[in-house]
Amino acid sequence: MAQDNLNVDFRPTILAWNRLEGQPRTKDFERSLRAEVRDPLWMLCRQWQFGEFDNTDGGSAMTAKIQLRSAHLNRYAARSLQADRYDDELPLETKVEHEAIPFDLMTRARLGRHWLKLIAPSNPVKALYLEQFGFQDPGTELEKAQLESDRKAWQTFEALKGRTVDGGRLLQAMQQEPDQHAVWLVHAIPDPKAQTKILRAAKDFQNWFAKIYSQPKRGEDPSWAESYLEYQFACAVPADAEGKQQTVLLADKYHHGELDWYSFDLASGLQLQDKPNIETPAVRFEVETPLTFIPNPVEFPGMPNIRLWAFEKREVDFGNIQPSTTDLATLILAEFGLVYGNDWSLIPYRLDVGVLAEIFGIVVTDVFGVRTLVRRAVNSLEGEDNRWGMYYLKDQRGAGIDQHFFLPPVLGKMQESAPLEKVMLARDEIADMVWGIEKVIPSVLSDGIDGHEAAVALDRYLTEKSPPKSEDFLSTGALVRYRLGTEVYENWIPFIAIHNPGSNREIRLQRGRMPRFVNGEMQGTVEPRGAILRSGLDQDSKQPYFIHEEEVPRAGILITRTYQRARWWDGRIYTWLGRRKQTGRGRAASGLEFDRIVPLNEQSQEEKQ
Repeated sequence: MAQDNLNVDFRPTILAWNRLEGQPRTKDFERSLRAEVRDPLWMLCRQWQFGEFDNTDGGSAMTAKIQLRSAHLNRYAARSLQADRYDDELPLETKVEHEAIPFDLMTRARLGRHWLKLIAPSNPVKALYLEQFGFQDPGTELEKAQLESDRKAWQTFEALKGRTVDGGRLLQAMQQEPDQHAVWLVHAIPDPKAQTKILRAAKDFQNWFAKIYSQPKRGEDPSWAESYLEYQFACAVPADAEGKQQTVLLADKYHHGELDWYSFDLASGLQLQDKPNIETPAVRFEVETPLTFIPNPVEFPGMPNIRLWAFEKREVDFGNIQPSTTDLATLILAEFGLVYGNDWSLIPYRLDVGVLAEIFGIVVTDVFGVRTLVRRAVNSLEGEDNRWGMYYLKDQRGAGIDQHFFLPPVLGKMQESAPLEKVMLARDEIADMVWGIEKVIPSVLSDGIDGHEAAVALDRYLTEKSPPKSEDFLSTGALVRYRLGTEVYENWIPFIAIHNPGSNREIRLQRGRMPRFVNGEMQGTVEPRGAILRSGLDQDSKQPYFIHEEEVPRAGILITRTYQRARWWDGRIYTWLGRRKQTGRGRAASGLEFDRIVPLNEQSQEEKQ
């Protein structure tokens, strides 16, 4: 009954809502705007906290005037230090890293398809190009075996042969001296109008390919140093308005793929020699007019608040820092944040990309009209020898730290493909040598494939194609067999230690060759299939390949070859093929042994494996 009466008699207490608004008692706000302090002791504590009683650094920066001079990069030189003209139309990473693009099956087919679209061929013209520039069978037995051992690549090749133009062969014919395509065209198509149309299409075809991939020009020196497994190059800027003197910036240890100012050192006394018959580089040496800025305070979470009426937020609690006895860096950082955190200002200055700038000075004027000349952090005043600087360049000759600021024309963000090639250089303590293990190799079809699987597939193909070995040694009744050496997989390339010329102690690593055994019989030697370890093998007279012994540490090194893609400041897109070097994954064990006496049953088991 009580509950029922409660439900019947219940009425809400609040029947309406009103907005509360303040009403000023007077129209005079003068006293309210005075911000009177009711606690003078609190104000005195705040003044003591900010060091106002010390009567030092009492003025705040109001204006700052800066003047500098700058010079743009106008020369670039690879390992030979023969300079060529350079401007900022091409990113510096692209200029340093780009190399020739490999023509795999898919790339050749894509080029051939685009060529047929350009010339809009009739049946006779297409038939002529298929006959002259069609896909051809591999030239050597080894190349044929590498193609046919990859089933997918072999099926693609059979589908392309006789149906489309080999764009790689066609492009190489156009780029030769003289133009082999133009020579063939005169005899194949006598019509002058048709020749003119096709030659115009050939020019568009080469320009189209040059826009897709950035490659080195003919005769351009490579920057990749094979013996050091890193890029080595130099840039130069004019040291005066006439451009007769140069300031050379040397980068001889670039391998990590992120080029910036710290990759360069100052090479005082070095002058780059221009290549013959090159266009004279333009000189862009400018002395900027003094510019005046309003300094902006540098802010970070937890910094002391510069306003007396505000307290710091609890984003960073400096008072809760509990360093150990060895955390000296933590204590220094905390002291900097608490004592000098509000003493830093930011002066925005717009600087062109690809310049070497020298600041004459910065003059700061505070609210009291006092002008202060801000000196360099790296100085040698009154006998003080301060050699450290954040963004300064080091002189290779040990003459000190250069007081310039270098803003290289580099990329901010790049897209990187999966590895087209990956090689691991590792030490084998048992065999006392270094192995170049091709983890990923360029495929005949496209992209990269597993080097071990490709080696196994090639060995299986050669074994099936070769006749089985004879078993005459079984009839002798011998129980053992002598083996000169064991075998390793074809993707393991040996590097043997030899003496440096003129030295009996220093050594270097020379690339060697392992014999290729098929069904127990030797059939030539094994060569690397990737471009990283093939230095000198593609020349008419094959040159030996050496690597400095100190370049392969105990942990080994890993070298990758990938496609890079980036957009430059003018909106153009660049795609190129570059290399990276990083720390390896430890030592390797190849299982290579020499001079073994093997029982016949163990011999047969090894051959089955």
